[in-house]
Amino acid sequence: MEGWERIKLIIEKEGLNKNSFSAAIGLNNNVTITRIINEHRSPSRSTCEKIVSAFPKYKLEWLLYGEGEMLSNNSGIIGNNNKGNIYRGDFNNNISISLPEKGTQKIIDPDGTVTIENTSSGVQNNLNEIDMLNQRIQYLERIVSGHEATIKSLETTIKSKDDLICILRSSLDKQD
Repeated sequence: MEGWERIKLIIEKEGLNKNSFSAAIGLNNNVTITRIINEHRSPSRSTCEKIVSAFPKYKLEWLLYGEGEMLSNNSGIIGNNNKGNIYRGDFNNNISISLPEKGTQKIIDPDGTVTIENTSSGVQNNLNEIDMLNQRIQYLERIVSGHEATIKSLETTIKSKDDLICILRSSLDKQD
């Protein structure tokens, strides 16, 4: 199996496409991976090291030269310890990631830094905005209902004036 075929196999096993695979190994675009696969090139050592760094379960020697086993013997398994923690890593390097609390989200960058963002403040802002909009709707409904009363009053006035005009015309017609 050639080097480009080994990379293609890893992409398939990880369930990624060339773009997402390139992003996962830290390449800004997928040109390098596309060229390796489409032009049947051997990957550089630097590219192979990036792949193994992002996906440590694959052996560098296998990726570079096709020698030995594809998978490292000490690759870890992702699992749940029934306390909301997910573990990924190997026997030498165990990484523990706890699930976020309600109203927060955890963002884990490729370098392993974790940022916790509070999502409940955004929800509270939306609720405040909805309350303000409901108050505005009630205010506008009061204005509209006030105008409806004015319109009814004007309609009554116009009708009485129309009636008066009819009476006056009929009275003039009788005089002629």
